[in-house]
Amino acid sequence: MANGTRTAALTGLGVIGAIVALGSFWSAGRSPEVVPLAPLPLKSSGLDEAPEEVRAFLGRVLESLPEGGAGVTGYRFQHWKVADKPTHEAVGLKAVPGVGPEAVIARVMDVDHYPENVPHVKACEARRDPAYVRPAKVRFTQVVGVPGVAKVQQELVLVDAGTLRGYRVAYWYLLKPETNALDPKAGARSEFSVGAWLAAPGVVGYALSSWPRREDVNALQWASLTSGADVLARKVIEGNIDSLAGWAAKPDRQQGSPKP
Repeated sequence: MANGTRTAALTGLGVIGAIVALGSFWSAGRSPEVVPLAPLPLKSSGLDEAPEEVRAFLGRVLESLPEGGAGVTGYRFQHWKVADKPTHEAVGLKAVPGVGPEAVIARVMDVDHYPENVPHVKACEARRDPAYVRPAKVRFTQVVGVPGVAKVQQELVLVDAGTLRGYRVAYWYLLKPETNALDPKAGARSEFSVGAWLAAPGVVGYALSSWPRREDVNALQWASLTSGADVLARKVIEGNIDSLAGWAAKPDRQQGSPKP
């Protein structure tokens, strides 16, 4: 696959709450290692109801970052292998002067306006569900177009977790039964997807771990969405951060308002 095509395909994976499959590059961040799946202790009311895989993932992510983004200049990227996951977990953190954490998280929670603000999100719609009530939580359906590779669809829950170790955090996780019930003819369904946006004054971060259902994709698509995505994850995550920061910087009148 040509480099340009691969880049475009991976960009489609690296959007808010999308299937971004993050092992074959070790030039930046932590050295490759197998991290046990045991959850790290995180105490926060924003995580009280989080699934175990979210708590474990956020524990590893926050352990890898300076508290509250202290000393971050430019862009830093880290990734690591976790047990038998087919993709690496990864996190990018970038200094974005003037960005406000509350503005960032507000845009992250505004899932209905992803299509007009986030590249390659073909559809994204909040679903009414009494278990996930705005503004703190939202359940939504999303379809992402990965140019030259596939469409990927999923049902997710996005949660504003408040402040954790100096970062405003919003995390997402997959509703697997609901995702499995989606029509595979409309796109490959996610098998696993957890991730988070992190924001501190002048700093924005993006972390994720995900991959599609193997039976929904062919061999080439699987390679593109797993090991192929590993190769360019550093660049893709930085692009996600830049897009979100740009959206957060727009005046409110350009944002639209979240649907009730």
